[in-house]
Amino acid sequence: MEHLLTNNSIVANFAQGRSAGAAEPLEVVPLALKGATSPLVVFRPAAASGPPVVLLHGIASHPGWFEASAGALAAAGHAVYSVTRRGSGTNVDARGHARSVGQLLDDLDRAVDAAVADSGRERVALAGISWGGKYAACWALDPRRAGRLAALALVAPGVVPRVTLPPDLRLAIAACAVVLPRQRFPIPLNDPALFTDTPERRQFIADDPHRLTAATARFLAVSRLMDRRLARAPAGAIETPTTLLLADRDRIIDNRATQTSLQRLTGGLLRTCTLAGAHTLEFEPDPTAYFAALVAAVQTP
Repeated sequence: MEHLLTNNSIVANFAQGRSAGAAEPLEVVPLALKGATSPLVVFRPAAASGPPVVLLHGIASHPGWFEASAGALAAAGHAVYSVTRRGSGTNVDARGHARSVGQLLDDLDRAVDAAVADSGRERVALAGISWGGKYAACWALDPRRAGRLAALALVAPGVVPRVTLPPDLRLAIAACAVVLPRQRFPIPLNDPALFTDTPERRQFIADDPHRLTAATARFLAVSRLMDRRLARAPAGAIETPTTLLLADRDRIIDNRATQTSLQRLTGGLLRTCTLAGAHTLEFEPDPTAYFAALVAAVQTP
């Protein structure tokens, strides 16, 4: 598999921080990035009947939060390649750090390369959850990259957040991004109640040893640059068939502003589905409707 190394020693480390009731991944393998490796969690269907799905987690989370989503996609016939963003999850080096937008986009290129090579399909569906939705949308802005996409699914994407950093902290981050790029700042999402109303899931988040609670000044500046790319992109810049899944009790995302932004970026062709629940829809007591909507979102039109 292109960009994959043949060392499964990370499996034991990955086993910590997995969501209760999660599906069993077929493989956890290191994805070779420039200057780093990062776990790629692979789920294979019994019989492939749809495009492979590259799954992106949020700013604080990791693939262990979303194994049930991956399992639902695999049960519906999709091979799933759940990416661990560099510096997050079980990665211990350069925690919460990224050098540039280009570095993150290149990382995703490599994940897509691996999914294409392993699955034998020419195109993939890209599914981004929370901050991963912003990441996915930025990647899809590039027409050359978008040509590799069969579908784009954005789940409560961090395009227009309700939770933001105060102005004085934003100024400090901007200054440190230049002179002290690895200075760490708390991520403003450290209250588990922001993610879910389900008590046991809140406890899971609180106890998760791999949750990212701080990020570097440079990473946070890169995140702001991604915001600007999306805000400044021309109308209709995202040509891939796109589905937006929203949670009606989301405390993190501004649903109306996010939908408006993505309607513009997709030239008015956005499909939107609003589901009952808090931000992390997988953590609802019964996520069946969410799983069905996610499966529908990655289908080729």
